[in-house]
Amino acid sequence: MRTQSLVTQTDWTARYDDLAARRDALSAAELDELGLAAWFIGRESDSEQAWSDAHRAYLDLGDSDAAIQCVFWLGFSLGEHGQMVKAAAWMSRLFELCEVHPSARSQVLAVVCESFAAYLAGRLSDSADRNEQAIVLARDLGDTDLEALATMGLGRALLMTGHLAEGFACMDRLMLAISSGGVSARVAGPAYCAVIASCLDRWDLDRARVWTRDLSDWCDAQRGLDPFRGECSVNRARVLRLGGEWGEATTTLVEVVDHERRHEALENAFYSLGDLHRLAGHAAEAESAYRRAAELGREVQPGLALLRRDAGRRGAARAGIARALEASPSPGVRAELLTARVDLETERGDIEVDVDVARNAVAELRALADEIGTEYLRALADRASALVLIATDAADEALPLLRASWAAWRRLEAPYEAAITRMHLGRAARALGDEDAAQLEFDAARTVLTDLGAIPDLARLERLAAGPEPARSDGGLSRRELEVLQLIARGSSNREIARDLFLSERTVARHVSNILTKLGLANRTAAANFAFEHGLVATS
Repeated sequence: MRTQSLVTQTDWTARYDDLAARRDALSAAELDELGLAAWFIGRESDSEQAWSDAHRAYLDLGDSDAAIQCVFWLGFSLGEHGQMVKAAAWMSRLFELCEVHPSARSQVLAVVCESFAAYLAGRLSDSADRNEQAIVLARDLGDTDLEALATMGLGRALLMTGHLAEGFACMDRLMLAISSGGVSARVAGPAYCAVIASCLDRWDLDRARVWTRDLSDWCDAQRGLDPFRGECSVNRARVLRLGGEWGEATTTLVEVVDHERRHEALENAFYSLGDLHRLAGHAAEAESAYRRAAELGREVQPGLALLRRDAGRRGAARAGIARALEASPSPGVRAELLTARVDLETERGDIEVDVDVARNAVAELRALADEIGTEYLRALADRASALVLIATDAADEALPLLRASWAAWRRLEAPYEAAITRMHLGRAARALGDEDAAQLEFDAARTVLTDLGAIPDLARLERLAAGPEPARSDGGLSRRELEVLQLIARGSSNREIARDLFLSERTVARHVSNILTKLGLANRTAAANFAFEHGLVATS
């Protein structure tokens, strides 16, 4: 359910222009305001200089708390944008001022600063402890901004250490505080970006969608806004893509790559743009975007591997996924890589499938889904499990998993993922001999994929929907059906076959029925005779 955000309209460009025109005559408070306005419109060097001047002007007036707060915002903003040397220098200045001018407010600022430094250094437990302390101190002081920053820091640290329920509870409290108008603009922007990024890193699509809509409203109310049009725009584009709004997502990313200067935002924008081009069948544009992302230092898998798969280069795709998994990426990225690995290892083509590799990938993906607990990852794990079952001729066991996955995509309003799942539902129905149901699933998937403009996936779908391959000399039996037939010819019962092939008796019964149907035979004895007559069983 979407919250009603209380957004204050602000023209940061006009405010900056007004203050900058009177630069030499500004008071300490006006210099502070100039620093904030410059920060909002992306004039980072002007912002740094204004806050530096403001902190000295406040000290001249004897307002040490305001001076320390200026220094805090300098360290925080520089650290968030990756300028770690300058951030550390200003943080050192903050601690120096806090020792000289101790107060309740300076104590809170120092603790928040310590927690932020610990987070940037990877000392996550230490960061969480400091943020918990800062929350209590900020509440006692009645400073909602500092409480919000500490809550954001605590949430991020908890999520990074695997305390997902507690971490997301912090993020939800933070977002409610912002949407109710209890937090200033200087805190709201970084908080929105931090929360949405955390949600997407763990594929919490419901939260990401709600807070992205609120962020869009907030950004629209901040005229001239710049810092939150970079990485936050990339995150917004990811949400749009998952919701099937590919055109708007592409437009958003093109704007980012045309105007963004920060490398981290730029590399992610190019990668996301490459994914959208790939999905639309624009191979050259996708290749170019992935190349730019790689030049900036971004891992370009699994996107590049899927592009290679669409071009028929499955060997290169497999190698790319294997190399990326060896690098031990974050859980969210690892889930994407594992999903791609299962797709590659269960889709028959020019290279023999490796079901054992796919099974191992499914097991790890399922463990990630259980650990993180989001519906998106559970739906991915269900579909991946089903693909392995289809590849091992256990389509009857795959159907419930595919239906559960499809239902989840519908709830998450993720049309592309839902369509891909229906395509696999068609595969399972065909494997079970129900061609009418298979064509209905293919038709439903085709409609959505056509609306989205998913050209490579439409091509895959048409190859599947064209019908089964002509009968072979072995009667057109699948590999698993041949294994079952060989055991029938040796006199094995369904229970014995199930034990030997690690299948359920129900699955074996289905295979036996399919064998008799495909071969046009009346019973198991006739099937055994067929196996011996066609050399499918050794006679020794």
